[in-house]
Amino acid sequence: MSLFQVYARALKYLSSSPIRVTMVVIANIVLAVITIAEPILFGRIIDALSEGGDVTPILILWGGFGVFNTIAYVLVAREADRLAHGRRATLLTEAFGRIISMPLAWHHQRGTSNALHTLLRASETLFGLWLEFMRTHLATIVALSMLLPTALSMDWRLSSVLIVLGVIYWIIGRTVMNRTKEGQASVEGHYHTVFSHVSDSISNVTVLHSYNRIEAETRALKGFTERLIAAQFPVLDWWALASALNRMASTISMLIILVIGVVLVRNGEIKVGDVIAFIGFANLLIGRLDLLRQFATQIFEARSKLEDFFRLEDSVKDREEPVGTGELANVRGEVEFRDVSFDFANTTQGVRDVSFTAKAGQTVAIVGPTGAGKTTLINLLQRVYDPQQGKILIDGTDIAGVTRKSLRHSIATVFQDAGLLNRSITDNIRLGREDATDADVLAAAEAAAATEFIESRLAGFDTHVGERGNRLSGGERQRIAIARAILKNAPILVLDEATSALDVETEQRVKEAIDRLRKDRTTFIIAHRLSTIRDADVVLFLDHGRIIEKGTYDELSALGGRFASLLKTSGILADDAKAAPAALPQPA
Repeated sequence: MSLFQVYARALKYLSSSPIRVTMVVIANIVLAVITIAEPILFGRIIDALSEGGDVTPILILWGGFGVFNTIAYVLVAREADRLAHGRRATLLTEAFGRIISMPLAWHHQRGTSNALHTLLRASETLFGLWLEFMRTHLATIVALSMLLPTALSMDWRLSSVLIVLGVIYWIIGRTVMNRTKEGQASVEGHYHTVFSHVSDSISNVTVLHSYNRIEAETRALKGFTERLIAAQFPVLDWWALASALNRMASTISMLIILVIGVVLVRNGEIKVGDVIAFIGFANLLIGRLDLLRQFATQIFEARSKLEDFFRLEDSVKDREEPVGTGELANVRGEVEFRDVSFDFANTTQGVRDVSFTAKAGQTVAIVGPTGAGKTTLINLLQRVYDPQQGKILIDGTDIAGVTRKSLRHSIATVFQDAGLLNRSITDNIRLGREDATDADVLAAAEAAAATEFIESRLAGFDTHVGERGNRLSGGERQRIAIARAILKNAPILVLDEATSALDVETEQRVKEAIDRLRKDRTTFIIAHRLSTIRDADVVLFLDHGRIIEKGTYDELSALGGRFASLLKTSGILADDAKAAPAALPQPA
């Protein structure tokens, strides 16, 4: 995008307040007219004094303009501040809503800290552009557009000096921008690296303390910031050079105006007041050109930040559902995977040619080694990713044709990482159903065997759990997550290592709650603790993304295959148990 396109798109965000922006625009035009009139009036005062005329009316008019200019500028600045601050707050809210509504695959690819950094830097940059547009940019552009025609109407020779000065400013600015374009883009890349490192370190501060990584991470950050400064300094040097050249051109131009003016006055071609007016014009032009240079610098520095933000905004189309997408309603819970394949880019992980059917109310256990594709299978069910081949159907409906919102409304998930928000226990449980009553929340907590530890806290259900639930133990966090799923009361339940963080006693209590929850629901269990899947109706053993064994727990135990071997390794199946020889069943 060109600088003009970046700036124009930045200003489009102000279109939500057209009346207020229009008032500011009109006020800036009036202020620009007054700014042009002041040097002319001052020149008329000088002429009146030199010719012995009455200066009182002109002095009154000049003073009145000065007072009006001051008051109007304060009012414009006040309105500009309010409008820019309000628009920034709205932008943060709107952009936040768009970002968190993006598909989970988008978040996994882009990274949370990157999206957050892009949003925060862009909001501050846009705020600065909006504020300066309403305070100075607009008035500067209007003043410059009126200054040269006014000056030309008075004397073309002195005006030519102003024109040449403007051209020199433009050439210098253009040259510096071309020289520093890649450098500024590099600076933005280094800023992202610094922010990502800080965010990553702080979010894992417990690990850093445990492994004495504080000094190492600080040294790493110092290295990143040094590379940032190394990229930034050359850009700053070029702009410093531009400032020096502009200052030199301004000084020479002022001297030339004085020399030409003296000659013209001596020849009687113009009056002294005209020379004074042109000196005022020159000062005004130099001041406005400096503002214009700062404006160009501001846009130039904002370019990479805003282009990144605009790409983020444009990617919102990825979250839009295709035209004609329907709603998934009245779900019974029959789930069918039909020849489903999905591969991650540049890896061998994923799932391949997976086919099976889970009847409504059945419990399906998914087991296998790490990286076998268990979690990917569940993510495909929830449309975190869409299959590259095949279909996934719920009650005979292809989920690719329904909205993600209606699909996920029918699925309750307990993740391996409980995923608690830094809010109260009640708020975290109520994520399962926003309109749930306190009695509903209490019932869900009781069903998840969580009330005992909750009531032991001084604040009870109002206890804040801390960032990612760090004020609770692993088992407590998991029970809150289970209570949340219980409260949602969805027809399809997903348990991703739901009991992995619980002690044996608590696990048994939670398992009883889960067994009650599983009744009349289609349940998918990802588990490494094989003792938790004895009651599963179907066990799928995955390896390298393929189903290599399928059957009931007892059938696969007797089969003598990979599942039986895993049971032996876990100590569940006695080493001397003799599995009957049988052919591996083919995946359905």
